[in-house]
Amino acid sequence: MVTPIARGASRRVRVFGVGLIALAALPLVIGSLRISGRVIVPAGDVVEEDFYAFGGLVIVEGTVRGDLFVVTGELRITGVVEGDVLGLVGGPADIDGTVAGSVRLAAIRLGLSGSVGDDLAALVVEAKVPGSVGRDVLFVGGEAAFSGSIGRDVRLQSVRLGIDGEVGRDVLVRVDTLSFGSNAVVLGDVLYQASEDAAVADAASMAGQFTRRAVLAPVWAKAVTRVISILSLFGLIVAGLAASWVFRSTSQRSVAVAGEHPLRAALVGLGALLLAPLLAAPLFLTLVGIPIALILLLGWMVALVLGPIPAVTLVGSRVLRGRGGPAAALVVGAVLWRAAIWLLPLVGALIYVAALLVGVGAYVNSGLALRRQHAR
Repeated sequence: MVTPIARGASRRVRVFGVGLIALAALPLVIGSLRISGRVIVPAGDVVEEDFYAFGGLVIVEGTVRGDLFVVTGELRITGVVEGDVLGLVGGPADIDGTVAGSVRLAAIRLGLSGSVGDDLAALVVEAKVPGSVGRDVLFVGGEAAFSGSIGRDVRLQSVRLGIDGEVGRDVLVRVDTLSFGSNAVVLGDVLYQASEDAAVADAASMAGQFTRRAVLAPVWAKAVTRVISILSLFGLIVAGLAASWVFRSTSQRSVAVAGEHPLRAALVGLGALLLAPLLAAPLFLTLVGIPIALILLLGWMVALVLGPIPAVTLVGSRVLRGRGGPAAALVVGAVLWRAAIWLLPLVGALIYVAALLVGVGAYVNSGLALRRQHAR
């Protein structure tokens, strides 16, 4: 006769064995994954596939044949990345090597003295770009200086912008101060919104129209708003990773529920968000009910912040096609979700509400299901 204790031990051994096999096979599924305090691709080494790096410092001195995805405190690229670079960097990001594809980064500081074959899209406080960009530059931040070559357009919003290199097409920017150095060459039009006229060196060359439009709101206010939005994105990712770690079973199940029954989850989420304040209101009228009402309202406020996480993680997982695990899916999904809200202001509210309702409903459904399972 097999006792319940023996059955439980056997089940744990099987789960542990499956977990070890899955962990061993993970790099084969998603490409190369490295998690460490220092992640380094030494000079001469070649990563033949997509490379996912999570650590305090990521250095690429060798070659990455695929895309490079990083979440790190500092990034240095002196080698070659043949695909795209996508990442969140809590400090400086220095690209002195070659990126054949596009670079899409959120960082504190960006230095690009190397080359980017396609687009450069950045959310940074400060950027210095003496290197080359093959196509467009899309930039939101505090201060930017471009002294290299840009193949096509510069589209930017910042406090200060200096251009002292060649731009292949148009410069379309919103700034407080704008300056063109003696080496500046713009082969298209310059259309800018600024608090004052641009400073243009006598030797600068402007091939197209040079037009200034009035600023309707202070640029610094817009910049502060964008910085708050970026910080809120980082907060969502950190909170989501923490919640996924603390409530692993519920988080994993909620993502599955969001994918299998999104409409049902949205209805449950709508009911939960409407019911909490309705229940809290009468509880405030009694002394005993006040603590319960405060807990309900606290949970309701947390739901408004963390509620979208299951839906956002689901989107990221589908974009990555299941590669990278829940953490990578959350990061990619959160960036895409916030980008959609920023870039599509008319439907941004609907995008936020849809993710919120589906996510909250998925949390509620998965929590109730797990509770019923433990009660049996």
